[in-house]
Amino acid sequence: MPAAPSNSSAVPASSSLVKKIFDVFACPGEVFDEIVSAPPCFANWLVPTLLVALTSLILLRALNDGGISVTPTPQAGAAQHTSFDSAAPQAEVGSLDSQNLSVVATCALAFGGTFWSAFLLWFLGRAFLRTRFSYLKTVEVVALTGMIVALGAIVTALLISISGDPATRPALSFFARHLPAANPVRLFLDTLNFFHLWTIIVLAIGLSRLSGVTFKESAACVFGYWLVARLALILLA
Repeated sequence: MPAAPSNSSAVPASSSLVKKIFDVFACPGEVFDEIVSAPPCFANWLVPTLLVALTSLILLRALNDGGISVTPTPQAGAAQHTSFDSAAPQAEVGSLDSQNLSVVATCALAFGGTFWSAFLLWFLGRAFLRTRFSYLKTVEVVALTGMIVALGAIVTALLISISGDPATRPALSFFARHLPAANPVRLFLDTLNFFHLWTIIVLAIGLSRLSGVTFKESAACVFGYWLVARLALILLA
Protein backbone atom coordinates (compact mmCIF):
# COMPACT_ATOMS: atom_id res chain seq x y z
CA MET A 1 0.00 0.00 0.00
CA PRO A 2 1.64 3.25 -1.13
CA ALA A 3 2.31 6.11 1.23
CA ALA A 4 0.37 9.30 0.80
CA PRO A 5 2.11 11.59 -1.71
CA SER A 6 3.36 15.00 -0.73
CA ASN A 7 1.04 17.84 -1.67
CA SER A 8 3.84 20.20 -2.60
CA SER A 9 7.50 19.99 -3.45
CA ALA A 10 8.17 23.12 -1.44
CA VAL A 11 8.33 22.81 2.34
CA PRO A 12 6.16 25.46 4.01
CA ALA A 13 8.00 27.88 6.26
CA SER A 14 7.84 27.03 9.95
CA SER A 15 5.48 29.16 12.03
CA SER A 16 4.90 29.53 15.76
CA LEU A 17 2.24 27.54 17.58
CA VAL A 18 0.31 30.74 18.34
CA LYS A 19 0.20 31.53 14.62
CA LYS A 20 -0.99 28.00 13.84
CA ILE A 21 -3.76 28.31 16.42
CA PHE A 22 -5.07 31.51 14.84
CA ASP A 23 -4.43 30.49 11.23
CA VAL A 24 -6.44 27.28 11.57
CA PHE A 25 -9.58 29.46 11.56
CA ALA A 26 -8.71 31.27 8.32
CA CYS A 27 -6.32 29.07 6.32
CA PRO A 28 -6.30 25.54 7.77
CA GLY A 29 -4.86 24.04 4.59
CA GLU A 30 -1.62 26.00 5.02
CA VAL A 31 -1.39 25.00 8.68
CA PHE A 32 -1.88 21.32 7.84
CA ASP A 33 0.64 21.48 4.99
CA GLU A 34 3.20 22.63 7.53
CA ILE A 35 2.20 19.91 9.98
CA VAL A 36 2.58 17.23 7.30
CA SER A 37 6.03 18.41 6.19
CA ALA A 38 7.49 19.04 9.66
CA PRO A 39 8.62 16.54 12.33
CA PRO A 40 6.03 15.64 14.98
CA CYS A 41 5.71 18.33 17.66
CA PHE A 42 4.39 17.58 21.15
CA ALA A 43 3.14 21.14 21.72
CA ASN A 44 1.05 21.13 18.53
CA TRP A 45 -1.48 18.80 20.12
CA LEU A 46 -0.95 19.38 23.85
CA VAL A 47 -1.63 23.14 23.97
CA PRO A 48 -4.77 23.10 21.78
CA THR A 49 -6.18 20.16 23.74
CA LEU A 50 -5.58 22.01 27.01
CA LEU A 51 -7.47 24.99 25.56
CA VAL A 52 -10.34 22.69 24.57
CA ALA A 53 -10.40 21.36 28.15
CA LEU A 54 -10.43 24.90 29.54
CA THR A 55 -13.28 26.06 27.33
CA SER A 56 -15.15 22.85 28.14
CA LEU A 57 -14.96 23.81 31.81
CA ILE A 58 -16.31 27.27 30.96
CA LEU A 59 -19.23 25.63 29.18
CA LEU A 60 -19.71 23.23 32.08
CA ARG A 61 -20.00 26.21 34.43
CA ALA A 62 -22.57 27.84 32.15
CA LEU A 63 -24.59 24.63 32.07
CA ASN A 64 -24.44 24.31 35.85
CA ASP A 65 -25.53 27.93 36.25
CA GLY A 66 -28.45 27.07 33.99
CA GLY A 67 -29.80 24.82 36.71
CA ILE A 68 -28.45 21.37 35.79
CA SER A 69 -25.22 19.54 36.45
CA VAL A 70 -23.71 17.97 33.39
CA THR A 71 -20.51 16.71 31.91
CA PRO A 72 -20.09 17.88 28.31
CA THR A 73 -18.16 15.64 25.95
CA PRO A 74 -15.88 17.65 23.68
CA GLN A 75 -14.46 16.79 20.80
CA ALA A 76 -13.90 16.90 18.12
CA GLY A 77 -14.16 13.71 16.57
CA ALA A 78 -13.77 13.08 13.01
CA ALA A 79 -17.21 14.28 12.39
CA GLN A 80 -17.97 15.43 15.83
CA HIS A 81 -18.78 11.93 17.05
CA THR A 82 -19.32 13.37 20.52
CA SER A 83 -19.78 17.03 21.20
CA PHE A 84 -20.62 19.62 23.76
CA ASP A 85 -24.31 19.07 23.28
CA SER A 86 -23.99 15.46 24.42
CA ALA A 87 -24.35 15.75 28.16
CA ALA A 88 -24.94 13.28 30.97
CA PRO A 89 -26.82 14.52 34.02
CA GLN A 90 -24.95 14.01 37.27
CA ALA A 91 -26.46 13.01 40.60
CA GLU A 92 -26.49 15.28 43.63
CA VAL A 93 -26.57 18.64 41.93
CA GLY A 94 -24.36 21.07 43.81
CA SER A 95 -22.38 18.28 45.50
CA LEU A 96 -18.68 19.08 45.74
CA ASP A 97 -17.73 15.50 44.86
CA SER A 98 -20.03 15.60 41.84
CA GLN A 99 -18.55 18.90 40.66
CA ASN A 100 -14.99 17.62 41.07
CA LEU A 101 -15.89 14.48 39.16
CA SER A 102 -17.41 16.58 36.37
CA VAL A 103 -14.23 18.67 36.09
CA VAL A 104 -11.97 15.61 35.96
CA ALA A 105 -14.26 13.87 33.47
CA THR A 106 -14.42 16.96 31.24
CA CYS A 107 -10.62 17.28 31.10
CA ALA A 108 -10.20 13.56 30.49
CA LEU A 109 -12.76 13.67 27.68
CA ALA A 110 -10.93 16.55 26.02
CA PHE A 111 -7.77 14.44 25.74
CA GLY A 112 -9.57 11.18 25.09
CA GLY A 113 -11.69 12.82 22.42
CA THR A 114 -8.63 14.18 20.64
CA PHE A 115 -6.90 10.81 20.44
CA TRP A 116 -10.08 8.93 19.58
CA SER A 117 -10.99 11.42 16.85
CA ALA A 118 -7.46 11.19 15.47
CA PHE A 119 -7.80 7.41 15.35
CA LEU A 120 -11.09 7.73 13.45
CA LEU A 121 -9.53 10.11 10.93
CA TRP A 122 -6.47 7.85 10.57
CA PHE A 123 -8.74 4.81 10.13
CA LEU A 124 -10.87 6.54 7.49
CA GLY A 125 -7.74 7.35 5.51
CA ARG A 126 -6.35 3.85 5.80
CA ALA A 127 -9.56 1.88 5.26
CA PHE A 128 -11.42 3.99 2.69
CA LEU A 129 -8.81 6.18 1.03
CA ARG A 130 -6.17 3.41 0.98
CA THR A 131 -3.34 5.69 2.10
CA ARG A 132 -0.84 5.58 4.95
CA PHE A 133 0.11 8.55 7.09
CA SER A 134 1.37 9.20 10.60
CA TYR A 135 -1.06 8.81 13.47
CA LEU A 136 0.88 11.41 15.48
CA LYS A 137 0.49 13.92 12.65
CA THR A 138 -3.23 13.12 12.66
CA VAL A 139 -3.36 13.91 16.39
CA GLU A 140 -1.82 17.32 15.66
CA VAL A 141 -4.33 18.03 12.90
CA VAL A 142 -7.30 17.04 15.08
CA ALA A 143 -6.01 18.96 18.11
CA LEU A 144 -5.53 22.16 16.12
CA THR A 145 -8.97 21.72 14.57
CA GLY A 146 -10.20 21.54 18.15
CA MET A 147 -9.68 25.29 18.39
CA ILE A 148 -12.95 25.61 16.45
CA VAL A 149 -14.56 23.37 19.06
CA ALA A 150 -13.12 25.62 21.78
CA LEU A 151 -14.57 28.72 20.11
CA GLY A 152 -17.89 26.92 19.77
CA ALA A 153 -17.88 26.12 23.49
CA ILE A 154 -17.37 29.79 24.36
CA VAL A 155 -20.14 30.91 22.00
CA THR A 156 -22.45 28.21 23.38
CA ALA A 157 -21.72 29.31 26.96
CA LEU A 158 -22.54 32.91 26.04
CA LEU A 159 -25.80 31.89 24.37
CA ILE A 160 -26.80 29.86 27.43
CA SER A 161 -25.99 32.78 29.73
CA ILE A 162 -27.97 35.23 27.61
CA SER A 163 -30.99 33.01 26.95
CA GLY A 164 -31.11 31.24 30.32
CA ASP A 165 -31.80 27.98 28.47
CA PRO A 166 -29.07 25.30 28.99
CA ALA A 167 -30.23 23.56 25.80
CA THR A 168 -29.44 26.58 23.60
CA ARG A 169 -26.90 25.88 20.86
CA PRO A 170 -25.44 27.88 17.94
CA ALA A 171 -27.54 25.80 15.57
CA LEU A 172 -30.84 26.01 13.71
CA SER A 173 -32.45 24.75 16.92
CA PHE A 174 -31.85 28.27 18.28
CA PHE A 175 -34.90 29.32 16.27
CA ALA A 176 -37.00 26.46 17.71
CA ARG A 177 -36.37 26.99 21.41
CA HIS A 178 -40.09 26.66 22.11
CA LEU A 179 -39.72 22.92 21.44
CA PRO A 180 -38.65 20.61 24.31
CA ALA A 181 -34.95 19.72 24.32
CA ALA A 182 -35.77 16.03 23.70
CA ASN A 183 -38.09 16.78 20.77
CA PRO A 184 -36.88 14.88 17.62
CA VAL A 185 -37.26 18.00 15.47
CA ARG A 186 -35.13 20.04 17.85
CA LEU A 187 -32.57 17.22 18.05
CA PHE A 188 -32.36 17.22 14.26
CA LEU A 189 -31.96 20.99 14.14
CA ASP A 190 -29.24 20.66 16.80
CA THR A 191 -27.19 18.63 14.32
CA LEU A 192 -27.03 21.69 12.06
CA ASN A 193 -24.66 23.37 14.49
CA PHE A 194 -22.48 26.01 12.81
CA PHE A 195 -19.34 25.04 14.72
CA HIS A 196 -19.88 21.32 14.17
CA LEU A 197 -20.18 21.81 10.42
CA TRP A 198 -17.16 24.12 10.40
CA THR A 199 -15.18 21.48 12.28
CA ILE A 200 -16.18 18.77 9.80
CA ILE A 201 -15.04 20.87 6.86
CA VAL A 202 -11.66 21.59 8.47
CA LEU A 203 -11.19 17.93 9.41
CA ALA A 204 -11.90 17.01 5.79
CA ILE A 205 -9.22 19.48 4.71
CA GLY A 206 -6.84 17.92 7.24
CA LEU A 207 -7.55 14.40 5.99
CA SER A 208 -6.99 15.60 2.43
CA ARG A 209 -3.58 17.03 3.34
CA LEU A 210 -2.56 13.98 5.38
CA SER A 211 -3.61 11.44 2.76
CA GLY A 212 -2.73 13.36 -0.39
CA VAL A 213 -6.20 12.86 -1.91
CA THR A 214 -8.60 15.49 -3.14
CA PHE A 215 -10.83 17.39 -0.74
CA LYS A 216 -13.86 15.86 -2.44
CA GLU A 217 -12.71 12.34 -1.56
CA SER A 218 -11.80 13.16 2.03
CA ALA A 219 -15.01 15.13 2.57
CA ALA A 220 -17.08 12.15 1.41
CA CYS A 221 -15.46 10.01 4.13
CA VAL A 222 -15.70 12.55 6.94
CA PHE A 223 -19.22 13.76 6.17
CA GLY A 224 -20.38 10.19 5.60
CA TYR A 225 -19.20 9.16 9.06
CA TRP A 226 -20.68 12.29 10.63
CA LEU A 227 -24.10 11.68 9.10
CA VAL A 228 -24.18 8.06 10.26
CA ALA A 229 -23.04 9.02 13.78
CA ARG A 230 -25.53 11.86 14.14
CA LEU A 231 -28.45 9.77 12.87
CA ALA A 232 -27.53 7.05 15.34
CA LEU A 233 -27.48 9.58 18.20
CA ILE A 234 -30.90 10.92 17.19
CA LEU A 235 -32.41 7.43 16.95
CA LEU A 236 -30.96 6.44 20.32
CA ALA A 237 -32.07 9.65 22.04
